[in-house]
Amino acid sequence: MEPLIIECSLNEQVTKEQNSHVPISKDELVADALASAAAGASILHFHARDEETGDLLHPGTEFYRDVMREIRRTNPDVLLYPTYGASPTPEERFSHLDALAEDPEIRLDFATIDPGAVNYGDFNWSEADPAKKALGWDYVLNVSHTEVEYFFGLARKRGIQFSYTIRELGHVRHVLAYREMGWAEDPLFFKVTMSENHGWGIPPSEEGIRILTEAIIPPNVPYRWMSYVEGDCHAELCRFAVEQGGHVRTGVGDNPLFEGDCLTNVEQIERVVLMAERSGRSIADPKTTREMLATNPS
Repeated sequence: MEPLIIECSLNEQVTKEQNSHVPISKDELVADALASAAAGASILHFHARDEETGDLLHPGTEFYRDVMREIRRTNPDVLLYPTYGASPTPEERFSHLDALAEDPEIRLDFATIDPGAVNYGDFNWSEADPAKKALGWDYVLNVSHTEVEYFFGLARKRGIQFSYTIRELGHVRHVLAYREMGWAEDPLFFKVTMSENHGWGIPPSEEGIRILTEAIIPPNVPYRWMSYVEGDCHAELCRFAVEQGGHVRTGVGDNPLFEGDCLTNVEQIERVVLMAERSGRSIADPKTTREMLATNPS
């Protein structure tokens, strides 16, 4: 099997109460990013957050710039990418990607795109009354075809490689349609996203991964897939991905607990590296990762 690409979600919107190790400040993020890269992650993802409140900063350009510049001074090779929020226009929504790619000290060359919409409300329960269930944060994540087309143009202009974060079967169909239209290039890189903590998509399982990949993607379409799983089954499906030739996203940002343990990002990565060693797979470094994800016009 080809070398294993490990992506680490450093923080997302996880709080210190959920995991005291989660990096939120600029200094914490720089230190944690460098340690995570040294542990084996070739792709690092993080959210720019207010250092006092923890709220997401969008677009957060200067925050991302400060952190990425510091990382680059020590590690110029690791792939870095930010998140994005909602904006009135595609130009505003992805303005920070453009600015970070143009910055000579950063040269952002990786990103992700969510090809569609999903009702993102989380599914909660009351600690006082475990039998009481409720929908929490109510948010519709929506990326229109127009925004995706703009993103593709920006990626070509700036030389940005990227993954597709897919949560529903329709997202896969969108990407396949983009490929047929000549918008998307081979090989496709799917982050197969499933969650025990939300009501969207297919419940996490080995069969769920197969449904979102081989069951719907034609055999003549070149692609790679990465497991991106939130919930208690995260480690189990990381292991499945490692053993089946997929790739792995892990990190405190997605799962504050890993197999019930409150680990650091480095410790989560180390557990995935151990899975790879037991399966006889090497770990892809940043150079290898870029070569593996290189696209050719379809």
